Amino acid sequence: MPEEHLGQRTDVFVTSFCQFPGTEPLEIHEVVRGELGEPNLAVLPQLVDRGVGADAVGRSATLLADLGFDLQPHGWRVGVNDGIDARRARSILRSDENLLADVLGPEQKPAQRIKLSVLGPWSLVASVYLSNGERSISDHGARRDIIAAYAHGVREHVARLARATTLRSFTVQLDESLIGDVLDGTIKTSSGYRTLRSIPRSEVRSAYQEFLKVLTDESSNLSVQPVVNLPTADERWIERIDLLNQAGITAMIVDPHGLNHRKWERIAGFVEGAGQIFLQVLTPKLPAPGVVDAVHSILRPWHQLGLSDAQLGSLTLMPRGDFSSCSSSEAVDTLQKLQTYAQALEQTRVDA
Repeated sequence: MPEEHLGQRTDVFVTSFCQFPGTEPLEIHEVVRGELGEPNLAVLPQLVDRGVGADAVGRSATLLADLGFDLQPHGWRVGVNDGIDARRARSILRSDENLLADVLGPEQKPAQRIKLSVLGPWSLVASVYLSNGERSISDHGARRDIIAAYAHGVREHVARLARATTLRSFTVQLDESLIGDVLDGTIKTSSGYRTLRSIPRSEVRSAYQEFLKVLTDESSNLSVQPVVNLPTADERWIERIDLLNQAGITAMIVDPHGLNHRKWERIAGFVEGAGQIFLQVLTPKLPAPGVVDAVHSILRPWHQLGLSDAQLGSLTLMPRGDFSSCSSSEAVDTLQKLQTYAQALEQTRVDA
């Protein structure tokens, strides 16, 4: 496989979002291992249909190192003793970690790569509450402590998976759907009658720098690549990407449906700076274009921006959206089509 080292690849391959339907993770692992094994990038499945504790906020709150949490009518609350819902969330996460080890154990070729998905640190802070019922993002000390605890907790999650398996390379998807609201001051108070003050760009950037420093610590001989997932349709998307790039983010998920020429130019600059692009190119359950049309739709803007075929190794292909409302057969069909697109692009890159 073309690569410089375990954490840096130069080939075009396929991955997906981590959300799948149903309540039986073993069935989903069969799909994932069958369709996203090497040379592609498999994922740790998340099944939100399992209910409370399997949701994005509850699952991410589970990763707050040394911080208890519980579920209240207004949402997840942190800095308290664990409630029954918190214990359930922790049980689901540990069960998923143990099941992954059981699934990977019998494989003849030891697996070394996987992609995980968690909320981005600022989206998590914007989603949880303090013990007094107010949003945690309203308190400077609380948001600092929560992001620090979260960084260590996500890192511990990675370390547990590494100890239990042969995995050594981790891609951590950070879903930051609320970072624009954090920066723009559009997060509502718990009462809903007013909005909270915007968080300064300098604070958002420095907190991200510290978060990434902990997450990507190389002392344990593990490779961890954060990839940020922002709403591409955000009018100020370029500003958000610039800020996160300054903080150390070098990989991002992109939906071309939300791109204008300026955004494409920013992507080109990202690629020129050795950044990685996770490109969403196929919507599950919708008719799929043929290989020639699909590849052409990717290469056309690529070439218009002056990027070369040799730089296609910056691309990873993903579905446009997750599989949470798909059947297993629909997920398999989507991933197989994506693989044919990736193989064609990889051949184009090799021939360059």
